[in-house]
Amino acid sequence: MSDKVVLKADNLRKHYPVSQGLGKAKAYVKALNGISFELRAGKTLAVVGESGCGKSTLARQLTLIEQPSDGELFINDEGTTGYSRKALKDLRTEIQMVFQNPYGSLNPRHTIGYQLTEPLDIHTKLSKEDKRDKINDMMRNVGLRPEHAGRYPHMFSGGQRQRIALARAMMLNPKIVVADEPTSALDVSIQAQVLNLFMDLQDEYHTAYVFISHNLSVVRHVADDVMVMYLGQAVEHGPKEAIYNAPKHPYTMALLAAAPTVNGQKKDLTLQGELPSPLNPPSGCALHKRCPYAKSQCSEIEPQLREWDGRLVACLRLEEIHG
Repeated sequence: MSDKVVLKADNLRKHYPVSQGLGKAKAYVKALNGISFELRAGKTLAVVGESGCGKSTLARQLTLIEQPSDGELFINDEGTTGYSRKALKDLRTEIQMVFQNPYGSLNPRHTIGYQLTEPLDIHTKLSKEDKRDKINDMMRNVGLRPEHAGRYPHMFSGGQRQRIALARAMMLNPKIVVADEPTSALDVSIQAQVLNLFMDLQDEYHTAYVFISHNLSVVRHVADDVMVMYLGQAVEHGPKEAIYNAPKHPYTMALLAAAPTVNGQKKDLTLQGELPSPLNPPSGCALHKRCPYAKSQCSEIEPQLREWDGRLVACLRLEEIHG
């Protein structure tokens, strides 16, 4: 099958205006600050970082829920800036989303069958029989029994609800699925089943995934490439194994050091303090106030992503840190 680029972000930025009071100029929260990547069909890009680093804001831009303040998003080589509402509606069939909370993403007042039929009603002209056949097939694909389509969401477990949410996202056979922390609300025993289902459906439909998570062990299981975000910017981006086996950016090193391991061996790199406010980000490198390797130049010069050892890294001191 073709592995053409289905999703491309070019310097995406999203700045939200914030009122500072009567008579004062508006401030801007820089939630996204120049994100670029390419995603090919059948591949998975994992986006990781602390809470507040801009992962969910990125998801809203990618799913066309919000328009970026600057930059361009391309879906199937088509730019989305300036599209009419009708054109965006047609384009949304190509990109779907699975939300974090399976309890909140399904309507409790409608049956599962109704909620799976809804995207087909809006975007297709299939007959009633064809819709029913498609729903039955999709329910089997996600490991649910078609005769349960008449049940309501509260009759299912959390893991089953997330399967239903994934089935709903796949009903239109989208090219891209954005999954925002899809397993974080589930028991650990259920997480592996749902992740394996994601991967099975990707093999069957050749779907590209953007998988947003703070759980590094989950990411390692599903990703092809990893993009590490900090305060609205990508600080390291490259193949999964390269980043997990030999992280280069101090923030990536600290993230991996904080993750629990089976053998108990952990690197001792830790960051000081909390994530700064995106309303007033630090000058220079956004990490310099927390980074143990920071020098005076780090507070003055903003690092750009550059090629280093098989991935892109945004750090001024790579040569000194890694020789």
